[in-house]
Amino acid sequence: MQEFTHEEIEQIWNSISHYVPDRQKVDCAVDFIKTLVDIGVPTKVIKSAGEYDEKLEEAIESVFEDEEEDGYDE
Repeated sequence: MQEFTHEEIEQIWNSISHYVPDRQKVDCAVDFIKTLVDIGVPTKVIKSAGEYDEKLEEAIESVFEDEEEDGYDE
């Protein structure tokens, strides 16, 4: 299986985010990030993808903050 790069994650998010109303973007981004985690995308790749989009960065912080509280850290 080929791993995602942060550039590919950014491209996918940019494609998705154009169709999501602003008030729902963070919730959508959280689900997107959780899906990436579930399919095994490395944490460092996911975190580096949030540098260019405020909503995606907020979602990344939220997801990984929750996981750190649960004792899960990659």
